[in-house]
Amino acid sequence: MSAAAQAVLVEALPRIVEALPLLEPQVTPLPAEETVRDLVHELRQPLSSIEAIAYYLEMTLPAEQFLARQYMRRIQMLVDEASLVLNSAVSPIRKPCGSATV
Repeated sequence: MSAAAQAVLVEALPRIVEALPLLEPQVTPLPAEETVRDLVHELRQPLSSIEAIAYYLEMTLPAEQFLARQYMRRIQMLVDEASLVLNSAVSPIRKPCGSATV
């Protein structure tokens, strides 16, 4: 590198260092409420699939498979309990009806 190029680089270095924070992506953390809503949504999807599968299995099991039917009912009950827990987690931050933002 030539002496002239080094001189230009040394002169420009403070401005380059000042500009570095501007080049970094600005990541803003999600508010806690939005994070909780997203988490609840992600947990509800597999729960409703599990509930639907358990219901279908219970309906298709032969009557003599009493124990298997009991397990399916137990799974449905546990899914209902998990749904209640999720609802209680999101209820304090739930937006009132009609206050949707566009």
